[in-house]
Amino acid sequence: MTGRPRAPGDPLALWLQEAFQRSTVPPFHRSSNPPPAFAADRPHRAPAPSSPTPLPTPSPTPVPTPRPEPDDATLRWWKSLRARGLLATLALLAYLAAAALYVSGERKGIQDAVQGLERLGRHEKALALTESAVAGALLDVNVLASSPEAGTTGPNELRLYMESCAKLFGELEAFDPGYTRLQRGIARSYTVLVAEPVRANWLDLREALKRASDDLEIRRAGLAEDRLVLQARYQSHYDAVTLLSLGLAGFGLAAFGAVAAWFFVRLARDIRQLEAHARQVVRGRRGTALPVHRDDELGHLMRSVNHMSAELDERDRELLLEGERRSHQDKMVAVAALAAGVAHEVNNPLAVISGIAEAIRADAPAATPERLVEGADLILAQTQRAAQAAGQLAEAAAPLPAERDWVDVNGLIQHTLRLVAIDKRYRHLRLQFTPDASLPAVRSSAGALQHVLMMLLGLAADALAAAGAPVLHGGAADAPAALEIGAHLENDGLSVQLLFPGTLDFSRGEVQRTVLLARATVEPLRGRLAFGQAGPQRQRIKLALPADDGGGES
Repeated sequence: MTGRPRAPGDPLALWLQEAFQRSTVPPFHRSSNPPPAFAADRPHRAPAPSSPTPLPTPSPTPVPTPRPEPDDATLRWWKSLRARGLLATLALLAYLAAAALYVSGERKGIQDAVQGLERLGRHEKALALTESAVAGALLDVNVLASSPEAGTTGPNELRLYMESCAKLFGELEAFDPGYTRLQRGIARSYTVLVAEPVRANWLDLREALKRASDDLEIRRAGLAEDRLVLQARYQSHYDAVTLLSLGLAGFGLAAFGAVAAWFFVRLARDIRQLEAHARQVVRGRRGTALPVHRDDELGHLMRSVNHMSAELDERDRELLLEGERRSHQDKMVAVAALAAGVAHEVNNPLAVISGIAEAIRADAPAATPERLVEGADLILAQTQRAAQAAGQLAEAAAPLPAERDWVDVNGLIQHTLRLVAIDKRYRHLRLQFTPDASLPAVRSSAGALQHVLMMLLGLAADALAAAGAPVLHGGAADAPAALEIGAHLENDGLSVQLLFPGTLDFSRGEVQRTVLLARATVEPLRGRLAFGQAGPQRQRIKLALPADDGGGES
């Protein structure tokens, strides 16, 4: 129903006004726009405004307590790769020394064979000289024994031979004492011949020389056989030592090569596993710990990576819980702010409606139908006002789509300003935004951009509160704007700028968290955030957006 206009002196209006003044009004917020029929004559006594509902303030982010390092964090020196390398080197040197000692022991047989061959060579040389001397003496004895002077001068001519033979037999005595018997037989026969140079003694000396020559020949043949035996023994020892040296060298190389290959293959495998596990840790897949079967530096590093992975998992859980707690607090803050806005916008019409209803009930017996219609019209007007305020709040609080689509930046900013207007931090701040009709639409996520704008407006409001920015009072609508929002077209897109007095305190953890979250939100949208000064004691926050998404999918 629509109420008809009444003159200021209309009796119904005066009756309703007097009834309203006599009534007791419930404690609702005072209306900034009083009912026209009652406010036209005399201001009514409205209840004092109730204090706004306090908003819960988020508690500071708890710093995760670092977990203690594992008990085996200190690497023992004898388990290090350097110590194992030193032990391997010492083992290799010990093996080489043992192999050298063993080979040198085996070479003693070769040296004995060489010495035997050398001794045999000296023996053969002395035997050949002695045999030659005996053969020469035997030839002279045969000649002298048949000459006429055999009984007078013959024995003296053999003196040089006998002395030479005695000397040579003396040298042979060092190799075999049996040569002494031969020399004594020759010397005895020669002594008898010198004492009595008869034919019989000559024959006896010849027989002694003949026996010595035959014996020396036999001994020379035996030495030849001994030489063959010694040469065969030398060759056998030489071949055995050569094969043994090659076998020890091949076994050492194969053994140490196999150990080194096993060690480095295992080392390379563990390094690859550590690299793959580290990549999984970086990518966030940290469910399974890396199995560790080493006690060296690499094993220590693998345990440290496992400890780091567990620490990151713990911190991720703490951050997840903290994020959920903060999300809950943010939701409660938004709900409280929305409730405060609803109470502020709806309680005023309710207060007027309650006053009119009380006035009608107080004067109901004397009320005329016209005055009842007038009161009903006023009630309907205030009801429409409350419904309009609730609709505006519901429209402002409605979530925007998160998918990429064409977004009107002007409308998005206006929608965000209507939403933050219910927050008590902005209620007494003058915000200025002049839409630019030439701005093109951008292809982006409206929900993400609204979230970023609300975070940036929150940073600006906190900075203004810290700087002591002036607040609006009553009719100060023409006061200079404390926060200016502007959207401008640029070469590679458009930008949204926030200008306000004061500075941001980036040392605060809450500011750092908000900045990091805002940048993490706009970077997937190919947006950029920049902070700077726009003059003395004037902060500027710039959000740059591309004109389109480069053909990306929505």
